[in-house]
Amino acid sequence: MEGGAGCDDLTAWELVPVWQCSVVRRRFLERGSGDETPRGGSVCRILIESDATDPLCSQLLPYPINHWTPLTMGEGECDIIEGVLEGMRAGERCEVVISRLESSSCLQTQELRLTLQLHSFTPGRDSWEMSFDEKWGSIARHKQKGGVRFREGDMWGAAHRYSLATRLAVTLQRVVPAEWDPEFQRVCSELHANLAACQLRLGQPHNALLSATRALGLQPCCTKALYRRGLALSMLGEFKQARADLRRVLELEPASKPALQALRDLERREREQRGQLARAMRASQGYEQAVQLGEEKRREGEREQPARAMSKLFN
Repeated sequence: MEGGAGCDDLTAWELVPVWQCSVVRRRFLERGSGDETPRGGSVCRILIESDATDPLCSQLLPYPINHWTPLTMGEGECDIIEGVLEGMRAGERCEVVISRLESSSCLQTQELRLTLQLHSFTPGRDSWEMSFDEKWGSIARHKQKGGVRFREGDMWGAAHRYSLATRLAVTLQRVVPAEWDPEFQRVCSELHANLAACQLRLGQPHNALLSATRALGLQPCCTKALYRRGLALSMLGEFKQARADLRRVLELEPASKPALQALRDLERREREQRGQLARAMRASQGYEQAVQLGEEKRREGEREQPARAMSKLFN
């Protein structure tokens, strides 16, 4: 919260948690009524007001500007707007500031201002209220949309979709029919492997290692998960384990060019590391020899001092 103590609720800025590499703030301009807020599956009628000529509008907001439009929570195409809608009540209107960040360095670059009004929404349902078929269908949609965002280069959006799908899948683990279990295990493994791919692209090797390991726990021969775990281990400097995963990929898919290239890169990094270690050892040995030589000269000087003193006394 940016407003100080005692600020009016309608003017206090608050941060909105979003997955994308952006900073989003909102403050309420008009308060609504009731206690209910949108949940997963709620169909919201919203109005986004902004400068439609701003290039950021088309880049960040896949909805009509300055026109009423429906949005389904959890199934939309904009995590930012869904994040702002969370906690809003019917009839509320808020000002929103989106500071777009560069995904590579997370340095602030541009800013988009808009107002968002929530006219009304249908009742949503939490995951425990959904049937098996509804959850399974939602998992498939999140997985499909995650793939679209990954291909578009939106790693944060893709990771968000895969994470939503894996959370839903957890609620199905104990109720999956026996005949569905192989397909369920395959889909869950793919979700974790895909999440690992996003995390690697986002520079999160520790998270990628965990995700890929979860995928392999479900399908030990998943080459995508083996390859991505190998990359994560290599990034973390665990070369021996990384080599084992990459070689396992080549056992299963001998023609895998990415795995072959990753092994070459791994061997190059190992050579560079050995070279750096050898240089450091030589430098250390040279320093120790210099110290030893200096110590010998000091002792020799101490032994010669009495002789020089006697020589001066008798001359």
